[in-house]
Amino acid sequence: MSYNNIVEMDMWSNFGCFTKPFSNTGGLLTYLIPPKTAIIGMIGAILGYKFDDYRESEDKQIYKIEELYDIKISVQSLFDLKVKRVIFNSHYGNDKKDMLNVKQDLLLNPKYRLYISFPDHLKSQEEIFLENLKNHSTVYNLYMGRNEFPVNYELKNYLENPDTYTLNKDNANEFFENKPHIYGVLNRNIVDNPELSTSHETVIFGRLKNQIKRLASHFEYLIKEYPVKRYGFTNFEYIPLSFYSMNPEVDCYFNKFELKTDQMLLNEIGDNKWISLI
Repeated sequence: MSYNNIVEMDMWSNFGCFTKPFSNTGGLLTYLIPPKTAIIGMIGAILGYKFDDYRESEDKQIYKIEELYDIKISVQSLFDLKVKRVIFNSHYGNDKKDMLNVKQDLLLNPKYRLYISFPDHLKSQEEIFLENLKNHSTVYNLYMGRNEFPVNYELKNYLENPDTYTLNKDNANEFFENKPHIYGVLNRNIVDNPELSTSHETVIFGRLKNQIKRLASHFEYLIKEYPVKRYGFTNFEYIPLSFYSMNPEVDCYFNKFELKTDQMLLNEIGDNKWISLI
């Protein structure tokens, strides 16, 4: 499967919420960055995919949006990851007369930079997606996790055939000496022997001891179960994932880590700037 281009776009809103599936009405927690499943849903909304469009295959329902799962993404946080706990009323019961107080964590002024790469077999979808972004036109509305939080978005760049670099155990030291800045997200499945520490009920902070660029009071954030695929709207596939918070005065990025697997494909996004796609 070949990936040749990268769409770079920003999206932001006043509030946001990407509810973790294992939280409940006693306290709905939010991911600090949009799950890949949510980003694929936004891409589908821009392309005009209906959420209930599916076909039957061997007694299973295969949704049309699943064909977009081959798209690769990276996410860079462009805000300081502020979260506020709010309480709202929700109806329940058959007659909708009963009320329930629900505690919900909300993101305050969330803003993200997305890097999106379509595989060659989705070239026609990529062209429609890019054209709709340029015209600021979507088939369905975009939301920051909930339909009361509309999304603003802007196409920032379209990188055609960017330089790529295959990072492996043999050339890692050479790469980091010359091109050390890796932004966005990092799949922790490929990283060897991370040391983790737990803090705060909503997010787990971790760092790769003596291997990660650690600046000022900024953390490498770890999501132990980051959704990357959803099948039949009930079953999820997860990976462990790391990312950095944003600071307008300090550049935070990954640099120097040991690889568990033999290779990791990096894509150039600017002068001395690289991303990994998931």
